[in-house]
Amino acid sequence: MVKTRRACSLAKRESRNFWLYTSPWIIGFVAFTAFPFLSSFILSFMQWDVLSPPKFVGIDNYVQLSQDKTYFWKDLNNTLYYALIGVPLTIILGLAVSVLLSKPIRGINFYRIVFYLPAVFGGVAVLKLWTYLLSPGTGDGMNPGLINAMLGWFGIQGPGWSQDPHWAKPAVLLVGLWGVGGSMMIWLPALASVPKDLLEAGEIDGANRFQRFWRITVPLITPAIFFQLTMGIIGSFQIFMEPVIMPGSSKTWTDSLMVVLFDNAFRFYKMGYASAIAWVIFIMIMLVTLVNLYFSRRWVYYESK
Repeated sequence: MVKTRRACSLAKRESRNFWLYTSPWIIGFVAFTAFPFLSSFILSFMQWDVLSPPKFVGIDNYVQLSQDKTYFWKDLNNTLYYALIGVPLTIILGLAVSVLLSKPIRGINFYRIVFYLPAVFGGVAVLKLWTYLLSPGTGDGMNPGLINAMLGWFGIQGPGWSQDPHWAKPAVLLVGLWGVGGSMMIWLPALASVPKDLLEAGEIDGANRFQRFWRITVPLITPAIFFQLTMGIIGSFQIFMEPVIMPGSSKTWTDSLMVVLFDNAFRFYKMGYASAIAWVIFIMIMLVTLVNLYFSRRWVYYESK
């Protein structure tokens, strides 16, 4: 009887401690995630300018969104460009750099630090620096940025970058590729997990270096590829700082959906319309992620299979 009471008392104490220790996370989740999540869904059916009470308008915000060809659809095309072009480039370049950094050469730790540093030095200051580096200069070719000036040393006329509709979005992607070394934190462990005996067996069978990489290494690191692909797509739909700090001469050249959301919420105070944009972005990210998860069963290899 005494043991039963002690067991009940201990269980109650553990339960109380559990809720006590997890309460900061629970309160933070409810206050800063769940409540804003549900509030934005309700506001997407409202017309609210912050200063006046919200007014229910049904699906008018979504209808207006579908008819906004000036901003929404153009910025959706820009966002899809960042996803379809930027994500594969980031994966390929990040994997290529990581393969080089996985070699057991002298001073490899120094090279890894050098390539990882751009992922640490981020933010507005770095983007402003890139704005000056990619400056096309004046119309007569005077005062170009460092990159165009270096191209001029070899007799190459540099692109117009932000002043050229064909080069404005590539300029945004170029800045993202500059920090691609940060992905080696995922690639290097994946490459190190490839069994050496399989590579040696491939070499004995006559496979060259590229064949061993394509036929053995790539299939075994597909979980890392899948992770980078999924997170890259999600990040591309949420790109914000680069188009804001490095806009093209026309904002429609580079603006993303997140920029449209920000402008409508905090410049025009159309909170209901901005909430509708947020939910459209959320639905697109969710659908793309679910499709990616579905097809991953056909090409992602796990050792447990």
